[in-house]
Amino acid sequence: MEAGSPDSAKFREGQRAQWNVAAHGWQKWSAFTDAAAGHISKRLVELAGVEQGNRVLDVACGYGEPALTAARVVGDAGAVVATDISAEMITFGRQRASSEGVGNIEFVETDAAGLDFPEASFDAAVSRWGIIFEPDGEAAAQRVRTLLRDGSRMAISSWGPPDRVPFLAIPMRTALRELGGDPPPPGTPGPMSRPTPEAIGGLLEAGGFADVEVEEAEVVFEWSSPEDFTTFVREIAPPISALINPHPQDVQDATWAAITQAAKEHAGGDGTVSLPNLVLLASGTA
Repeated sequence: MEAGSPDSAKFREGQRAQWNVAAHGWQKWSAFTDAAAGHISKRLVELAGVEQGNRVLDVACGYGEPALTAARVVGDAGAVVATDISAEMITFGRQRASSEGVGNIEFVETDAAGLDFPEASFDAAVSRWGIIFEPDGEAAAQRVRTLLRDGSRMAISSWGPPDRVPFLAIPMRTALRELGGDPPPPGTPGPMSRPTPEAIGGLLEAGGFADVEVEEAEVVFEWSSPEDFTTFVREIAPPISALINPHPQDVQDATWAAITQAAKEHAGGDGTVSLPNLVLLASGTA
């Protein structure tokens, strides 16, 4: 899917619509997500070599991470430009920055393929589960590289393979089983489109980055009940909702109920559902 093709443009429009809806869920679950995944933001900022006074680009920042984390590191002498395809996500990101007293972030609505900034105008770039949604991630990485000063670094993250990311695999597999569908073709832009070190590291290498390294981390999500798990997935995971929503309401209800039942198989004695998930973090030098 080439960056300027009709297919990629249509794909991005679909993503924009999905994430505008999901933004409300991300707002509801933001504290929960920050508690579980805040260390990933911190590590990405470290891998990108962000320092006080830097100017940092966050590609596909979603609800404002790791932009907010980077903004605290660069301080008043630095700045962060946070971009995202979704106007609603951008709005929530601005609200978060304002409520937390972080004033050195500029939020810009744009997709990763349309980044339009002066060349060599940033000291670092980050993307937490963001650039992997771009239909032509390699071209986007190449564009980011031109925006970085020589020797600057970019750090990005992806989820690992399905068997290591149960919070997505459980509902996805259940939905496909219930609906009789096929899984997306390998490499389809989405949360697990770069599930191996070779895939996530290769994105940066194809973008012209050197000295690419990949490391592993873990995010553990814990919900108070299987029902909470299903609500979380339903409200924050557009790729899964997009599989289910086109079907009649009774089919949708039955599919979500099946997902809750599948989550019960992973519940502890107290009913909580705790799932560890593999994260891959890649970084390279411009």
